[in-house]
Amino acid sequence: MPPATGKRKFVTFGETLVQHNADYIGPYDPDGSYARHIAGAESNVAIDLRKLMPDEVRAVWISRLGADDDGDTIAAELTGLIEVHAPQVSGEKTGIQLLNHLGGGEVIRRYRRAGSAASRLTAEEVLPHLAGADLLHVTGITPVLSEDCLSTTLVVMAAAQEMDIPVSMDVNYREALWSPEEARVVCDRMREHATLFKVGHDEAETIWGGDMTASEHARRFVGGVTQLAIVTTGDSGAVAFDGEQLVAHSGFSVEVVDPVGAGDAFVAGALAGIFQRGSMLDFLALLPDQRTEVLRNALALGNACGALVCTRHGDTEAMPDMAQVRELIVAG
Repeated sequence: MPPATGKRKFVTFGETLVQHNADYIGPYDPDGSYARHIAGAESNVAIDLRKLMPDEVRAVWISRLGADDDGDTIAAELTGLIEVHAPQVSGEKTGIQLLNHLGGGEVIRRYRRAGSAASRLTAEEVLPHLAGADLLHVTGITPVLSEDCLSTTLVVMAAAQEMDIPVSMDVNYREALWSPEEARVVCDRMREHATLFKVGHDEAETIWGGDMTASEHARRFVGGVTQLAIVTTGDSGAVAFDGEQLVAHSGFSVEVVDPVGAGDAFVAGALAGIFQRGSMLDFLALLPDQRTEVLRNALALGNACGALVCTRHGDTEAMPDMAQVRELIVAG
């Protein structure tokens, strides 16, 4: 059931970092200039979704932060944008990401997050917030942070499934965190509880292989609990398969300044396209032709959001509102 406010309750959990985003092109330079942002795939999607649908979505993010300056920064910046449940824990630290740009959209990430406060997140800290949720969103980043986070992710996803709460999953593969083989084992376990499964074509080839097209991957990932798969193809758009209909969108051409955050923006846009019609359960109950109409809109919104975020530095700072998204869609 939707919450009493009438808003769609979106719940997510995971680590948010303080990101030092290089203002220059090239590998790490200790004397280089960096802009300081906050960055976390899960909180990014929550913020981005709220930017698109401020009156229709209640976004809840659960995590843990260190009792340090970086934890203070994250708590201060997120509070008011989304609903934050992330205690700052004495004696623990907040994770950091260093981001460098090599040109042509290529980036290098380096992390200082081992043993962070968020890596100790437990299912008991997340489960109480599932009540009344319309959607739980997870990524493949959280389970690789620690054995605790792996257990938390699987337990919470299973609990949502038992509560008839749809689960969206974005693979969000990070080469610096684990191997394709490790990612495949864990992501396959997660897919057993995922209603919506989103992955990049390059990620799908890296992790699952098969020398398959995006459409073929979308078809392979639907089955069992998974009723909708979306495969993004970079600047050439995305495809979606709902078990019956295959829908494609060719994307939008923009000048890429910083691609970081584009994937999260795509997810937010696609979810907004579904939420405009109702809940995820409402979407799944539609007739095939009706679902196709919703998916066309969802992919257009997702691709527009991803494209616009690429035109500026920053993760959520570059996220457009719905009016800006519609303007790009109309312009084509």
